[in-house]
Amino acid sequence: MNLPQSLADFEGSWLLSRTIRDARAGQVVQAEGIADMRPDPDGLLYDEKVTLRIPGQAEMKGTRRYLWRDGGDRIAVHFEDDRYFHALKLGLPHVSDHHDCPPDSYDAVYDFSNWPRWSVRWVVSGPRKSYEMDTEYLLR
Repeated sequence: MNLPQSLADFEGSWLLSRTIRDARAGQVVQAEGIADMRPDPDGLLYDEKVTLRIPGQAEMKGTRRYLWRDGGDRIAVHFEDDRYFHALKLGLPHVSDHHDCPPDSYDAVYDFSNWPRWSVRWVVSGPRKSYEMDTEYLLR
C-alpha cells in the first residue's frame, strides 16, 4: 500500500470536494476548490480556496490557511495564527485525532488508503455546533 511518509509528500496543488451535513441548520452544504500546499520556512503552507453552495443562497467564496509542520513521524497542523490544531501520524492508512475548542469538540479521521487520493472527516459537536464534514483531495 502506498502511503504518505513525509510532509513533502503533501506538497502540490490538490483538488478538493467537500460535503458538510449540518444537523443544527438541517442542510447540506457543498464546496469545491483547490488546496495549495507550498513550502514555507516552518513547513508547508496550506492555502484553501473554495466555492460554497448553501441551499437557498448565492454561491460564496471561502478561504482557509493552515501551517503544516514536520514532526518526524507526524505532521502538526497549526492555525494561521500559529495556535496548535491537531496532528496526523504518517505511514498509516487511517489516522484520527481530537481537538477541543470549548465548548465544542472536533474529531478527525484521515484516510490515506487510496494515496495520493485522500480524505478527512470531521465530526463536530457541542452546544453551538453539530455537523459532519467530509473532504476528498486529489492531486492536480
